[in-house]
Amino acid sequence: MRLDSTKTLQGMITPSLNFQTEKENVLTFKNSANLNILIHRNRVVYILNKFELSSYGKNVTLSGGYLHGEFRYLLDRSFEIYPYAESQWAASRGMAFKFSSGLQSRYRLVNTRSTLLWTTAGLFYEHEEWEQPETAPDAKRYVLSHRIKSHLSLSMRNKIGDQWELTTTAIHQATPDTYLKKARFGAAVDLKYNITPTIGIKGTYRLIYDTAPIVKMRKDYNVVDAGLDISF
Repeated sequence: MRLDSTKTLQGMITPSLNFQTEKENVLTFKNSANLNILIHRNRVVYILNKFELSSYGKNVTLSGGYLHGEFRYLLDRSFEIYPYAESQWAASRGMAFKFSSGLQSRYRLVNTRSTLLWTTAGLFYEHEEWEQPETAPDAKRYVLSHRIKSHLSLSMRNKIGDQWELTTTAIHQATPDTYLKKARFGAAVDLKYNITPTIGIKGTYRLIYDTAPIVKMRKDYNVVDAGLDISF
């Protein structure tokens, strides 16, 4: 979201609810929220979280989410650096827990009324705990990973007319010694229709492609979601 320099506190809430009737009733609730606290117009505390809960009949089948925090320093009108930390738990692909922390920088290449183009680069530490999909009797239940990785991404946001907004992102992550052979690639597409200045409908697509997964699983992970966007 674009920050309003006249507001100290601002953010966005995106709830979504899905109900299906299968052998048992399936209910899935997701909520994403972000909060921005502006300090002296050149520093921002940014907090992002997501909570997901699914139930199959009376049983909870998935309860996961993540918490992400940044402290942004605006060094120039187009350049900022920020340390960050993120924790993720109970991901649907079998990742029991993840923690990452590092330092990133963001530079705005284009900033007009209709188009915003920026690039992000940085280094971070990543700790992951994955469940073995089909463990043998003598195998460990979890596989642990500790890595230092680089992050590089390019994003573009286009305002289409008065109501539509399209944001696309391409991501590359890898360790310094396996920059191309064992990289993680990602892509994101967000399409938003603004009903009012503070309420909109948003559809998202996420792709993660691991060229060398830690445990045996599909290399690609795709997510399509839709819900309300409520900003304040």
